[in-house]
Amino acid sequence: MPIQLQVIAIILAISFFILTVRLIRRGHAETRQMIKWLFLAVGLLVGALFPKMVTKVAHFLGITNLTSLALFALTGFLLVCALISQIELIDSEKKVKKLTQELSLLRKEVYDREK
Repeated sequence: MPIQLQVIAIILAISFFILTVRLIRRGHAETRQMIKWLFLAVGLLVGALFPKMVTKVAHFLGITNLTSLALFALTGFLLVCALISQIELIDSEKKVKKLTQELSLLRKEVYDREK
């Protein structure tokens, strides 16, 4: 990996980590949701600081270069994130449905008592 690309990757990884931490601190995001992005930032930083080690891992896995490994890893990471988000969305929809039903029952009970 050329030194210029390594420096850019380090700067981007640190910037991404700082942005993630700032979002958590300001209350714009919850820690439990942002932990995966913190791990991604750390992973990017490790990959940028130790490109030879990551290249050896890529060769061990039968992948020809670091770029292909990064592409495969990030694609897999984003697919897992999308799956987790979908599961959380379905769970939230179920909870909203249940709360709506409970609210309807309570309103009916209050209406019946007023009569």
